[in-house]
Amino acid sequence: MPPRTVSRDLKARIPVLYYEQNFTIKEICGLLGIKKSLAYKTLSYSSTYGVPYNPHARMGGRRRILNREDVKFVVSLIERRHCIYLDEIQEELYLHRGCRPSIPTLVRTLRRLDFSRKCVSIRALERNDIMRAAFMNTIAEEVPRPDMLMFLDEAARNRKTSGRTRGWALVGRRCVQRRLRHFRTLR
Repeated sequence: MPPRTVSRDLKARIPVLYYEQNFTIKEICGLLGIKKSLAYKTLSYSSTYGVPYNPHARMGGRRRILNREDVKFVVSLIERRHCIYLDEIQEELYLHRGCRPSIPTLVRTLRRLDFSRKCVSIRALERNDIMRAAFMNTIAEEVPRPDMLMFLDEAARNRKTSGRTRGWALVGRRCVQRRLRHFRTLR
């Protein structure tokens, strides 16, 4: 079992209790719920470095493959194209940033950034909310009883929509397929 980590603010209390309030090590351990070795080590760091921890200690584990700029690039890529596949992200990173992380590395990075894989909500490009509301009002005027009507769900799939059903979105948010309108210039 890995050792229990103690927060820096709790470690900062140890020298104060020992030097300023004249508590013994045994009293400090009972009061803060820590072991004697931690109290002695913290007092040693406090006298050596002036802070209750080792400022020269390195973070454990391997360095991250993707640096901050690479992660920003991945986030902007997902914001532009929600339905992008992981191998496409990998290829874009290689083309534009010069690094090729593995697929599991990309998955772990996206999870760390609170992105999750979700079903995509798709809106048809031809859908016009104003015309739809006008049609509903016309039908409401013409039909005396609403139980006479039978409605079918609108199809969100057409030639202009993507065939991808899964996309990336932040945890707690829906993944909605956004499309940019392409305008042609007439010459």
